[in-house]
Amino acid sequence: MSMYYKIVLFQVLIVLFPIFVYHLFFHESDRERRKPYSKLSILLIIILIFSMSFPIEFTEGYIYDFRVIPIIISFVYGGLIPGLITGAVLIIYRFIIGGDGFNVALVDFSLTCVLLIYMEYKLKFFQKKNKILFTSIVFWVNTFIVMLTLFTKDQSSQLSFVFIYYTITWICMMMVVFVIENVNQQMAIREKLKQDEKLNVVSQLAASVAHEVRNPLTSVRGFLQLISEDDNLRESQKAYIKIAVNELDHAQSIINDYLSLAKPHTEEMSSINISEEVMKTVALMTSYSNIQNITIETDIQDSLFIKGNKGEIKQVLVNIMKNGIESMNIGGILKVRTFERIGLIFIEIIDSGKGMTKQQLKNLGTPFYTTKEKGTGVGLTISFQLVHAMKGKITVQSQPEKGTNFTIQFPSA
Repeated sequence: MSMYYKIVLFQVLIVLFPIFVYHLFFHESDRERRKPYSKLSILLIIILIFSMSFPIEFTEGYIYDFRVIPIIISFVYGGLIPGLITGAVLIIYRFIIGGDGFNVALVDFSLTCVLLIYMEYKLKFFQKKNKILFTSIVFWVNTFIVMLTLFTKDQSSQLSFVFIYYTITWICMMMVVFVIENVNQQMAIREKLKQDEKLNVVSQLAASVAHEVRNPLTSVRGFLQLISEDDNLRESQKAYIKIAVNELDHAQSIINDYLSLAKPHTEEMSSINISEEVMKTVALMTSYSNIQNITIETDIQDSLFIKGNKGEIKQVLVNIMKNGIESMNIGGILKVRTFERIGLIFIEIIDSGKGMTKQQLKNLGTPFYTTKEKGTGVGLTISFQLVHAMKGKITVQSQPEKGTNFTIQFPSA
């Protein structure tokens, strides 16, 4: 029995040591982890092989190890492709090892993989506590299948050992989940600090511009309006004054954009029917899209509510829809969807335009960065700031010449 304890401790070391190394030296984003050759995927396959190479053999052909940990973790934090690769490695290596228990392993992990594949899409939206609950359920379902299979094969003598062994395995898996979640938290904090630092610079600039420029513009506009009321002016002169006033109003709107960066109106937040706001914005943008010969397709779930500011929500939607329309050639399609998943409201705005490179995606939302020839880069920066102020999040997926997908996420009210 002491030999069993030594092997169990060695199994724990095989799993936790690479994960702690990953925590200390590698900082992959969620998108990077979903690649088949990500550092996490490679580490999990190494853990799997080493774990299966040093198992506990209770009776001839029935071997136990921590293989379930890399399988579940690869699906939950890596995604479908890394999960399937890890599962294939497990089955192939278990076949090479041989023994009567291969059929048990094949049935057990095939059913586990089917469950994980079915839940793969929803896993993307799970928060930390939901992932802990889900991984625990999958793990104990897996354990129950093993114990049930052993019982049907007249191996009841192993059941008490299996229960104790898998309890230790579950504790080890929970440690892995907490380590990876800690990496996620560190990444989120780091990105937030970088974004806040950039926005703080623009906020200070906005306040300065407002004080130094807004008052003179208001004065100039007032005097121009007084001059325009002079009956001695010719019509052409009045037309010139009207153009000047319009340009001053445009300058005023730009200043208001900068002020939105400096101070979003979070004190005016209330419950909003976001489905109605999205439909109103689509109706507003339809005339603009018709000019560009762009079709807007909608799939809007009714009666979805969030906490926010109506004016700022509209500003965000207009900014992103306008960018999508302008990115497409004549005859393109802009898709707008709203739906609810696991207590979260999602707004998807998908265009079929020119798309963006990885470097452009990385810089998106940065103050003064734009991919448009005549853009200032302020619109998207404002949108990111406003959504963040309303406890939301914007994620962007894009490929060159294949279009861009903006996903806005809010907590349900």
